[in-house]
Amino acid sequence: MVNLMTFFRNHFDTKEISDDRLRKFSEDHLQRLAANNGNGEYTDLIAAATAAYNGYFGAITDEDTRFAIQQGLTRAMQNIFEEFKKAVSQKEGMVRALWGKESPEYQEFFPLGLTEYAQASLATVETLMSRMADAAERRLAALGQPFADQFADLKSRFLAARAGQLQKFGEVADSRNTTRENRDELEIQLMKSLLTLALKFTGDGERGLGFFDQSIIRPAGRGGEEEEASAPEGSAPPQG
Repeated sequence: MVNLMTFFRNHFDTKEISDDRLRKFSEDHLQRLAANNGNGEYTDLIAAATAAYNGYFGAITDEDTRFAIQQGLTRAMQNIFEEFKKAVSQKEGMVRALWGKESPEYQEFFPLGLTEYAQASLATVETLMSRMADAAERRLAALGQPFADQFADLKSRFLAARAGQLQKFGEVADSRNTTRENRDELEIQLMKSLLTLALKFTGDGERGLGFFDQSIIRPAGRGGEEEEASAPEGSAPPQG
């Protein structure tokens, strides 16, 4: 006899069923319900399954969109990062020509030389941008407004892109959490459909399973193989 625990498990909650297969399986199930709903007896199942389907696959679309925006912001931030390093390399000559490498003024901009800027990372670049912008403001009379504006603009654009990127990282993470929750809802709704139809067609599995195409989600070669659920840990074995 099949272990009765089989009927309480969520059989759709498995990594073996990809999103693409779950989508096809759900769409096929909805089409089969609709095709047999002449007298409206499956209207509630259709409505519930449609809501769960739209909730899940809508979340996936939203996640992809947000992820694409995040990637775009990341590229923008990295481009500004590289633009900053290039500008520093170019303007170092101007600072050196005005005051010389051993001067206090030069040290305000390049206390560790150009190497510090060439080896900058996301963890340090904000500090370096602030240093360049602040020093340029202090030496405005000698360096001119365009010099100061260039580094103030680079810092402003970088911070905006960085903030947007971090925000999108958070939104993508939230979206993925929502997506997981919505997949759970769809899986549970499919189980409700399965159990409702199993109750209606008890003893007539062929008719009940006519509402599902198992080949979409079952591994090739498993066919109509019946699976027996293992008893939960700690359960006593069946007697007699």
